[in-house]
Amino acid sequence: MGIAFVIGHTPYSKGAFSKYFNSSEWDFYNKYFTKINAVGNVFVHDNDLGYTSRQKEMAKKTRDFDIVFELHFNASNGTAHGCEALHYHLNDTAKKISEVFCEDYTKQTGAKNRGAKKLSNSGDRGYGFVSCQKPTAIILEPFFGDNIEDCKKFDIDVFISSIKYAINNFK
Repeated sequence: MGIAFVIGHTPYSKGAFSKYFNSSEWDFYNKYFTKINAVGNVFVHDNDLGYTSRQKEMAKKTRDFDIVFELHFNASNGTAHGCEALHYHLNDTAKKISEVFCEDYTKQTGAKNRGAKKLSNSGDRGYGFVSCQKPTAIILEPFFGDNIEDCKKFDIDVFISSIKYAINNFK
């Protein structure tokens, strides 16, 4: 199975910032590039195109894979917490992989399972990425970067093992 990962955001717009990791989403996942790349090909948005153009360009790069994950973390007001996976596809594969990922990750870390959430219209956060992908596409948000308890629970090796587990056990 061909697996692709896209590090969310860009060097020009780095996404949410976690004071607990002293890192933006972009910098956070780039720090783990080598570990993530051991599981699948890693792609980055490396241009300053508008959101829709950037997503379409990425979809061209990932079209020959079976599944593509975009990596993010959430941010709120410091009180929200938990793991979620956002998906959209014409079959149930994305939903099932999202559910298994959330179940396994939260079981291993003790984080709250916010669940698999289907993105169904253009106003949904993340819809642009998941809807333009040919392969099954999922946005992973394993924690809230502004919640210290969530940050304490995050472990890159657990995150990666939950992704692998979900891919191998989604049926």
